[in-house]
Amino acid sequence: MNGKNPMRKKGVASERVEQTLIYNPRTKEHHILNETAGRIWELSDGRHTVEEITEMLCKEFDAPVNEAKKDVLHTLETLSKAGVIVME
Repeated sequence: MNGKNPMRKKGVASERVEQTLIYNPRTKEHHILNETAGRIWELSDGRHTVEEITEMLCKEFDAPVNEAKKDVLHTLETLSKAGVIVME
């Protein structure tokens, strides 16, 4: 996954309230993301690399790099398995 740019799949809807709700109309499944996962989702626009997303999370959440990287990779793997992002 390193060195790839995560990108939200077209047609998958999301709404941010206090958490981020993602709805995939193709599978009719929804997912609720916490603040950190929601931010990773927002940054998965196909323009940011995993490394860039990790850097941004470190700054925004004042988190150590190794912890942020672990969260980013875990979240991207989970979202990929759920079929709501692709790694390009």
